[in-house]
Amino acid sequence: MGEVEDATGKPIFPHDAVMFETTTGGAQHGHGRGLVLKALPDKRMISVLCVDGTEVEKKPCELTVVDRTMLRLGMPVMSASDTGGQAGVITGVATALDLVDLNSGAVVATGVSAAEVCPVMEKLSPGDYVVSGTWLGRVLELSFDVDVLFDDDSSVCRVTRASDDNRLRILDRECMLDEDSFLPGDRVTGDSSVFKASRWLRGHWKPNRCEGTVAKVGLGGVLVYWVVSLHASADPPPAYQANPRDLTFFCSGDIYRMWFWLVSQRCFFRSKHRRQTKKVRRWRGTRRRTRRPDRRDLERPMAVADTRTTVDVLWQDGTRQQGVPSASLLRILVQNPQDFLPGQRVVSKAVVPGQHNNNNNNNNNNDDDDVPRRVGIVQSLSYKDQTAYVSWITDHHDPAGESSSEVDTTVMSTYDLRRSSDHNFLYGNIVVRRLPARETTGMEAGGDTKQVINDLSWVGHIVGLCDTEYIHVKWGDGNTSKVLLGEIAFVKPRRIEDMRNEMGDWVHDEDDDDATEDRAQEDSNDGGEVDHNSVMEAEDGHVRAAAIGHVGNIIMEVIRTASGMLAQLNRFLASGLMVSASRSMKPAAKPENIQSRLPKRSKNDNAQGAVPAEPLASHDSGDNAVFHLKHFDVVQSPQDHHYLDNKEQQGSGGPRAWLKRVQKEWKILETDLPDTIYVRAFEDHMDLLRAVMVGASGTPYQDGLFFFDMKLPPSYPVTPPQVKYHSFGLHANPNLYPSGTVCLSLLGTFGGEGPELWSPDMSTILQVLVSIQGLVLTEKPYYNETGFEAQVGTPEGHRNELPYCESTYLVNLNTMLHLIRRPPGSFRAFVMDHFRRHGQHILRACEAYLKEGCPVRTLDGEGCATKASTEQPPCSKGFRLALTNVVPRLVEAFTRIGAQGSEAAPGMKVAEDEVDLAEPKDTVQDSEEEEGTV
Repeated sequence: MGEVEDATGKPIFPHDAVMFETTTGGAQHGHGRGLVLKALPDKRMISVLCVDGTEVEKKPCELTVVDRTMLRLGMPVMSASDTGGQAGVITGVATALDLVDLNSGAVVATGVSAAEVCPVMEKLSPGDYVVSGTWLGRVLELSFDVDVLFDDDSSVCRVTRASDDNRLRILDRECMLDEDSFLPGDRVTGDSSVFKASRWLRGHWKPNRCEGTVAKVGLGGVLVYWVVSLHASADPPPAYQANPRDLTFFCSGDIYRMWFWLVSQRCFFRSKHRRQTKKVRRWRGTRRRTRRPDRRDLERPMAVADTRTTVDVLWQDGTRQQGVPSASLLRILVQNPQDFLPGQRVVSKAVVPGQHNNNNNNNNNNDDDDVPRRVGIVQSLSYKDQTAYVSWITDHHDPAGESSSEVDTTVMSTYDLRRSSDHNFLYGNIVVRRLPARETTGMEAGGDTKQVINDLSWVGHIVGLCDTEYIHVKWGDGNTSKVLLGEIAFVKPRRIEDMRNEMGDWVHDEDDDDATEDRAQEDSNDGGEVDHNSVMEAEDGHVRAAAIGHVGNIIMEVIRTASGMLAQLNRFLASGLMVSASRSMKPAAKPENIQSRLPKRSKNDNAQGAVPAEPLASHDSGDNAVFHLKHFDVVQSPQDHHYLDNKEQQGSGGPRAWLKRVQKEWKILETDLPDTIYVRAFEDHMDLLRAVMVGASGTPYQDGLFFFDMKLPPSYPVTPPQVKYHSFGLHANPNLYPSGTVCLSLLGTFGGEGPELWSPDMSTILQVLVSIQGLVLTEKPYYNETGFEAQVGTPEGHRNELPYCESTYLVNLNTMLHLIRRPPGSFRAFVMDHFRRHGQHILRACEAYLKEGCPVRTLDGEGCATKASTEQPPCSKGFRLALTNVVPRLVEAFTRIGAQGSEAAPGMKVAEDEVDLAEPKDTVQDSEEEEGTV
């Protein structure tokens, strides 16, 4: 719905508070304020909920977004006026409310703090974190008890589990946010049998009593999944808590169910004094009188007429803003892997020369995973340049057994960083205190646990991360302290669906969207509270931002040094294949036309029969020499095939129909394969195949090789083939997972309909291969992610698409290095021959990126700039900085395999001291002094 804009050009989202013109001069439709519910199907009108509960329809141009209350601590955001700029994280939230009387519409109070009011019913929600004794758990299910008052004689009946199976139904209520919640004053009805089986608090059941008024609502029972305890060996409380008063609410755990104050919601004052000023007494005699409750005596709640939410934001450049109006921000639903925030722990992906893991047992293992890596803390980031200030922590241990830490701050390319899997936490994440072993033992042996049980001092939220030694935690008892990493344990968010499945028969199936909502919650890592006293002054953040700009010259100097090194490419290229001097400035190829630009070969291009050896490609002179390696061939199966040890092997035999279909597939592959796809079938394992694709020019996959192992199950072609991608642990595409999974509708690994799905009669292996090359290895792989196609042409899409392409090209280069070091069987000669021929194009492309700043995807097939290279913004400094780490390894690898012109290659090496940015600490200090003099 964010594509719909208001009168000022701001996007409109569900639950936004909006202002609109009233049709009369009075206070009609909630004083011109309302809450956005949804866009109507034609998107020409917006459904708005008014304060009095009525629903109106407005044109988007008639609305102005004035507030967004659904913002929480730890949530990533961006400025609504700069959607292509930097991101930030919310570190504090404050909401003020205007309240009106429901009966008269009169204003009761304005600017009321959210802490001064409470919902009509203090209730828990699924996903909430609760504490019982020394255990922290999450709410899975709730049941409600409703007291119903009958008008004829003021009898009262208590209906348990009122919301289950529509035991009670609400009557005569206008559109409300909480349609399934019962509120005092609601008119409800139910079957006579429901009231007959219920407990009567006053009066007794009568057959004609089927309608009444809600007098009171309370929690009847709570089902809890217990997550973690202060004591490691303590037994958890019962999962079903019949008395919710035994539970202490800690925080909401689900962004889609947590409590936000929204326009039209009902509430009471928490303070009895403020309630008294509003309440009208009906009995004022000197004589004490008692009577039965009456519907007229029920206290009516107030309604929220307006909200004003402000937040504190820590931006990527290190600056902090306080009191930012919520309407000026947008929530970031999707973050690139390079979207680091200050305080996040990272490790370097840059490989130290000579350090490699030689494990050859798994094609999908990242060879560099076992290399020891330092942990760093992001201090600030330049999103435009894709560079980050990182404080690296090195622990030292002297012979006496004492340890110390050394902090070294450098400027890094964001492409050379990744989140530390051992320190994957952010602002608002929940933590629990680790008790010393001796203290835990003493308490478990019968020590005094009263203090621990009665307070929340052992569970809290992260509120500060930029400290290189300590983490700042705000505990449940309100205190804030600094703790070491080893003194706390992190509570990893889990999907409610998974916890329900683990609980088994405890839980009834419900039609909800928990799976989708909880996945978004996991990616966001939201939650927590902020300690405003710990917030740094804004000036400190501006110093960091200035420092990033100051070291820009250093970055450019490093890039110039690397570019100078690449100047030796001229000798490297000159001694290799000569390129024609007249190159046409042709635009990059479009992925949607990939099949049409891949020429088909005639049936006579391949000889018949299987050959056991791997024929080498011809070394004809000229850049455009054609490979003479057969595009399809039948050979002996390689030992490194992913499915070779599969238990359901068909081997060289099988049912006659299955063999006939396989032979038909082979014939299609032999005659119709595009020139950039090569396939090997295996005479001793007819159920297995291996395919390789050459990355097309005009894409970030240019000149790369992408291998896929395939298996035809015994049920083939009723079921689609199984496909495994040789990822080497790298994430080359949203549809190519590091695990090797290929996400494609045709393979049944992704949803689809009609022709997108596998058809036993129509679908073929060739269709699978062409689909992977044409739909996955595309020009703009960012949009392959589910739902991201809606971002095409939007500022948010442009913001994420370019860094994703740069990152993908770096993955492509690293995949080349893995393939040269460990080429897949049946294609070893092909891999070497491909990179002998194309190595010069790959290095020429790196030169164009480093020296000319050409954007990724804009080079021709020989790695030269095109017209599009000058029409688009240049590639980022961080991308070029990351290239300086990859190019020396490429040169070394190409030299080792004897790439054409390799006699000039040994001189193309970047010295280690040229890559490392010098003395970043001094740079920061100088920037601070400079700032101070200003």
